[in-house]
Amino acid sequence: MRGDPKAVFGGLQARSSVVSAAGAAAVVFCVVLAASLFGILTRPLGFLAAFWPANAVLLGLFLRFPRLASPYGWIAAALGYLVADFATGGAVLLTLWLTAANLAGVAAGCYLARHVDGAGLDLRQPRAMFHLFLVCIVAAAASMVAGAGVAPVMFGRDLASGAAYWFTTELANNMIVLPVMMSLPLSGPGLRRKSGWRGRSLRQAVLHGLPILSVVASVFAAVVIGGPGALAFPVPALIWCALTYDVFGTALITMSLCVWKMTAVSSGWVPLPHLSDFMSAAVSLRLGITLLAIAPLVVASLNASRNDMLRRLDRAANVDALTGALSKRAFHQRAEQALAARAAGVQASVLMMDLDHFKRVNDEHGHQAGDQVLEEFGARVRALLRDGDLFGRLGGEEFAILLLGLPVQDVQRIAERVRASIESTPMRLDHGIALRVTSSFGLAHAGPDSGPVPIDRFLLQADKALYGAKAAGRNNVVTVPVHP
Repeated sequence: MRGDPKAVFGGLQARSSVVSAAGAAAVVFCVVLAASLFGILTRPLGFLAAFWPANAVLLGLFLRFPRLASPYGWIAAALGYLVADFATGGAVLLTLWLTAANLAGVAAGCYLARHVDGAGLDLRQPRAMFHLFLVCIVAAAASMVAGAGVAPVMFGRDLASGAAYWFTTELANNMIVLPVMMSLPLSGPGLRRKSGWRGRSLRQAVLHGLPILSVVASVFAAVVIGGPGALAFPVPALIWCALTYDVFGTALITMSLCVWKMTAVSSGWVPLPHLSDFMSAAVSLRLGITLLAIAPLVVASLNASRNDMLRRLDRAANVDALTGALSKRAFHQRAEQALAARAAGVQASVLMMDLDHFKRVNDEHGHQAGDQVLEEFGARVRALLRDGDLFGRLGGEEFAILLLGLPVQDVQRIAERVRASIESTPMRLDHGIALRVTSSFGLAHAGPDSGPVPIDRFLLQADKALYGAKAAGRNNVVTVPVHP
């Protein structure tokens, strides 16, 4: 007997949902387990870990991927903490207590982070650093309230010093790990765009790496010189990194340095003035580490915000908002630069194009429809061009493209593809209207032996070819040679 199709489909959906939830929970479990085991390895002092990244990593994971913060995700996180502690010989009561404190801090951080306004936790916005610092403080405080009692009960230390140690440790861990989690680029193309090394010469790569080398030099100086000022030695180098790299790169360098600092001090590699009370020394160290981490992150955030603003201003000044093409002035300027830099033997072409009978579109359907046609036209042209091609709007419905390094036959094929795309696919307007339009093209081409040709010469010849295309009945491509 055949089952009800709706019931079968619903069962498949439910099964898929369960499998997806199980996979997400497995990711959370593995991440928390690995981060916890790493932290446990830094527990040489008989109290808490010198560096405990698990809570900040889990908090960042839940904030970047809210779908993971399901009941299954929280259960998986708890299991990750428990398995890590039990696998390394943790006592039952202590393990349960520490796990509850860890989860309390993450829960408090998640709650606050999801209720901040404005820039949220986008670290390219300066206000986000203030939000992040608040999240780190609240998460550390919640974890401290839940776990500070461990100090007197399990380790024989007084509650006040235990609470201060717990709070500053959590705060430092959050401030050095969470920025990395929140600024981590997620996509491959995004990661490649953020890299400052692609396309650089060896000399440029070396110069780009100098800030990192200065951080290494400051670490070496801290080890050799030591003393109370050793913690501050890397500050100028970190500021240099913040002015050179993006937020993620700065956060990663800062985290690496801070982890090394905590490890080096606790291991005696960087000698500091001796304090009789270990807890007070540890609290002071972690507060110093926290403040050390804040400065470069704030500078990187301000620098990213400034760069974003400059890019927006540049786009507003040089890019046509409707079509995505360069403005007439920007196209002319960049085309002139590209042609001046053209090496001998490199062919160059300028395509000039416009939409046939475009005035009729505005008259019959309104200017809003005309804008929609221009917007769609710009999108189709840009989709068929290479990254280095220059596409500009010269005015109204008239556009131009500069293409370098292609023989005339290839440029003609590009023009024909654009023309065919415009003719064969109707422009979709509001209210379901499908409007068919055509376009005409004038192609001016300079061969490999043409010598230097200014952009004005190209445009003049391409314009003549465009008029020839219109005189020949429109919706076609006319090609003319260009000579100096």
